[in-house]
Amino acid sequence: MRKLFALAVFAASSILAAQQSALPNAPKPRDWQSVQALRPGSSIHVKAQQNSATCKLKSADAESLTCTGAKDLIFQRTEIRSVAVPHRGRSAVIGLAVGGGVGAITGFAIGTGGNNNSFFGKNAFRGDLSAFFAAIGAVAGTGVGALTDFAHSTVYKAP
Repeated sequence: MRKLFALAVFAASSILAAQQSALPNAPKPRDWQSVQALRPGSSIHVKAQQNSATCKLKSADAESLTCTGAKDLIFQRTEIRSVAVPHRGRSAVIGLAVGGGVGAITGFAIGTGGNNNSFFGKNAFRGDLSAFFAAIGAVAGTGVGALTDFAHSTVYKAP
């Protein structure tokens, strides 16, 4: 079980390290050219001074950004605070892994705690509790990851 715990810690740290590493030649988030380089049809989230929208990119030029949602939306570059590309799927997978790992560790700790007179008994149901809590943690982590989209990529941020 110690090997499984060490493997879970290694996997979680590897995922987090991969998320934090950036390509050395990647454009900086304050560069408007990064927005212009996005492919038409890309899903984006635009935060502007007056409103925000999640839509599909139609076009971007030096002065404005046009995207399609329920209708065509035109944002002037001077009004845009940030443009981000959502990665809800990636966020959900990371949430699943982290939630499942935390749940498994919690279930293992509960299963090994106590004494022979406790409800669970010493080491009773350790594997079952680990699996049960891992499943609950995985479901919760997937939901949190998908809803928060913490792995989104900020393409542009106004100075």
